[in-house]
Amino acid sequence: MARPQPHPTPVLLDFGEFELDEANACLMRDGQALALAPTPFLLLCVLARQPGSLVSKDALLDAVWGHRFVSDSVLKTAISDLRKVLGDDPRHPRFIETVSRRGYRFITVSPSPASTPPATMAVTAPGTPPSPTFIGRLDEVSRLQRAWERAGSGQKAVVWLAGEPGIGKTTLIEHFLAGLGGIACARGHCIEHFGTGEPYLPVLEALADLCRSDPTLQQSLREVAPTWLLQLPWLSTTQERDALRRELAGVGPERMLREFGELLDRYTELRPLLLVTEDLHWSDRATVQLINYMARRRGPARLMWLSSFRLAEVVALDHPLSSLRHELRLQRLCEEVVLDPFSETEVADYVALRSASLARDEAFVRALHERTDGVPLFVSSITSEVMDANEDETTIEARLADLAVPDNLATIIDHYIARLGPEQRTLLSAAAVCGADFRVETVSLALERNLSSVIGTCEELMREQVWLTQSRALDVDEAIEPPYSFRHALFRQVLYDRTPRKLRIDLHGQVGTALERERSAGVPIAASELAMHFDRARLPLIALRYYAEAAEAALMHFSPDLCIGLTERALILLMQAPDGPERDTFEITLATLQGVSAFHMFGVGSKAKDAFERAYRLLADVPEHPMRCRLLHGFGYLLGLRGDYSRALEVAERAEAFSLNANDQELMLAACIVQAEVHHLQGRTKTTRSWLERALAIAEPLGMGTNEIFATDPQVMLHGMLAIELVRSGLIEQGQTHMQKARNRAHTLRQPMTWLVATWQEVLIEVRLGNPVRVAALADDMQKLVDKYSLALGRTACRWWRGWADSHNGAPHDGYRHIREAYEEHTGLGMRSGASEVLGYAAEALLLAGDYDAAHIELQEAFRVGEELGERVYLAQLLLLEAAIARAQGRLQAGSASVRRAIEEARTQEATWLELLALVELCEQHDATIEDYRALRGLIDQLPETHGTELVKRAHALIKVAKSK
Repeated sequence: MARPQPHPTPVLLDFGEFELDEANACLMRDGQALALAPTPFLLLCVLARQPGSLVSKDALLDAVWGHRFVSDSVLKTAISDLRKVLGDDPRHPRFIETVSRRGYRFITVSPSPASTPPATMAVTAPGTPPSPTFIGRLDEVSRLQRAWERAGSGQKAVVWLAGEPGIGKTTLIEHFLAGLGGIACARGHCIEHFGTGEPYLPVLEALADLCRSDPTLQQSLREVAPTWLLQLPWLSTTQERDALRRELAGVGPERMLREFGELLDRYTELRPLLLVTEDLHWSDRATVQLINYMARRRGPARLMWLSSFRLAEVVALDHPLSSLRHELRLQRLCEEVVLDPFSETEVADYVALRSASLARDEAFVRALHERTDGVPLFVSSITSEVMDANEDETTIEARLADLAVPDNLATIIDHYIARLGPEQRTLLSAAAVCGADFRVETVSLALERNLSSVIGTCEELMREQVWLTQSRALDVDEAIEPPYSFRHALFRQVLYDRTPRKLRIDLHGQVGTALERERSAGVPIAASELAMHFDRARLPLIALRYYAEAAEAALMHFSPDLCIGLTERALILLMQAPDGPERDTFEITLATLQGVSAFHMFGVGSKAKDAFERAYRLLADVPEHPMRCRLLHGFGYLLGLRGDYSRALEVAERAEAFSLNANDQELMLAACIVQAEVHHLQGRTKTTRSWLERALAIAEPLGMGTNEIFATDPQVMLHGMLAIELVRSGLIEQGQTHMQKARNRAHTLRQPMTWLVATWQEVLIEVRLGNPVRVAALADDMQKLVDKYSLALGRTACRWWRGWADSHNGAPHDGYRHIREAYEEHTGLGMRSGASEVLGYAAEALLLAGDYDAAHIELQEAFRVGEELGERVYLAQLLLLEAAIARAQGRLQAGSASVRRAIEEARTQEATWLELLALVELCEQHDATIEDYRALRGLIDQLPETHGTELVKRAHALIKVAKSK
């Protein structure tokens, strides 16, 4: 290739104590000429010609070395030589600033009057004209600049950059960024996936990018966005990540949205931020949801979120981005910039960069425009194909006339594929299998080629500027060998599609095996990537292993939707695996993980139940399955929430049997918890206490906290549950002691889900003790936890308890509305556990409101649901409500009968506190016999821990009145 030609407008520039005179090949300092080799001198001229603008490494290599085969190390050496002459410290630059992984920028410029005129410079600030190497797009650049200006003033800007493949989206972004100078910018890009994409992939890449350039962000992540910190494992130690996982157990995916908003609010208080996410047509749903959240988030933020995508693919594939962009545009929450193909004038401008006279040839320009449809990538490809600096213009025109008209860009790429040598074609085919970005080490291992040979071929292909470029995915200074990426996704896709199917299958297997080797050596390779390769390699058993690992990792990182996508693909792939124990093992694992993730995403509906059922049926064939505890506890808990108590007990009994055979204490603990929960709801007080005491004896020595099986700390949960049963038994002081233990441990652990459960259990106690003020305070505490940590479990309960408290504190109509709305939402998700009690709250609110007929109807529904579910835990209180409604309606005899039924029910449940409550109610009706008063007196004597309670004070007053008569 020819040596680069001198620029038509030589640089004449004063900067600092230096004077640069390109025409006379002279660099002077304080009037004295400096010795500078030709290459560093030319490099300085190229940089100085674009003051304040980023000049990419590729552009510098082209401008200084032409298209000769050189590597980045040559550029680094020349920059180093230049800095030595200028006395420039790279850590505190005065003149040459490194832009990590991208290129260099010439700074601190004070041009002399005779310096390069502005028309030859690149964009240096919003509002200035574009560089001559950037064609057209004046309006589009102006719109982006105006959006950035708005963002800088605190008006958040969400901007879509839409266009077809090859239209110049990335080029426009690069040009726009180059004109902004040293701003805070974070970039990430989506990549094409097989199946479900990794949640937030482009955003995580952008955050990682920003953390490398601004270490202060790491502290902000720790303080306000721990769920995001967990997604960036290299920013914390293993111990820190484990502690974070325990702390964030039970946190919903919605928490990540709010944390991200708070993180950017804090960050942009100090500086405006440009967040760039490219190729959103390949994005996951979580990223689209995050953009939606940020666009609608209220309050000022100095943020511009610029995203690019292929318009046709978004519309044709019914991508979630399609509807979102319309919604946000209608609500004026975003701006969309659509790139059109080049006009004939713009094609002429592009040709002028190579030949001014050809650009004036209308026939040539028109023919080039017709053959390329004005698509910039087509224009560039065809121009490079037909133009040669050593040929005259007549020859060039003839070559264009003879060139076959391509049907589409794939035809052009096929032409380039045909020109590849065998070694290049094999290497690029393997690279295409790796993905848009690839490591040379992976390709070397996959093809069993010498690493230096692979690097040499990649460098050669990169210098040709057709196939490869330096990847943005990783800082080259941080890797043994720099990663590469395909210059355009279409080039990679066409090459992948043109690789023979059998060879492609083999290459996926070879790449997967290579990645396994790299992973074993410590290279962070995602399990989902390995699963994809072995899936496409038709190696189902290996693929299933990695799908299971990837699905579990997704759950650990608050991505149940990704877990569902991975397990769904894996369960389809399972059909290709041979029958046998190994297949059954994988099926149990995948179905269990799907059940857990479906529970997080959709509640206790049929999707979660069916998945658990599928795994449960197979467990008899694989009784030692490592996930059996998770399965049995999860399935039993789900069945309990659905109100299917008999099935839940069956699962618990099976867990107990497994645990006895294997001496598995963790499994026994799970069995005890399910047994206790079901027996509590069925009103078996002493039986429940027995299971809880047994569970505590197991849990305390184990010292187990939250993990993948127990989303809340077992000891906290068990102490709280035992406290409820002790209060029901009239052992108030013992109950309060256990509740205090639960509170103390929850406070020490500082786990939101555990604290929520402890608060939930304390509310149940206060409801039974009849303390509406305390219930209101606890319900508000629950609401704060639910809102702060996106804890789906308490979203409805905190509202019905607030409604119960409001009803007793003078607002029964509002209370009823809150209770009923929360109940409808709760049962709408398939959760019926405790339904009869909540309906009792609603009936009580209507009673307090004086609407006795409506209260009676609500109460009858509570009885019906309780009977249907076999739920008796609140039956005594429901009977007392029935008595109160009957008395209010003047049906005194019916009221007395209901109270006596409540007494009998409390005795059947061995719930002496409820028996005491019912006896007090009976005596207050003035319908009690001498035997009733004796029973009340005897019960008070049996329950010394109740002394001092308001209920016992009422009882003593009644007995005193009875004696006086």
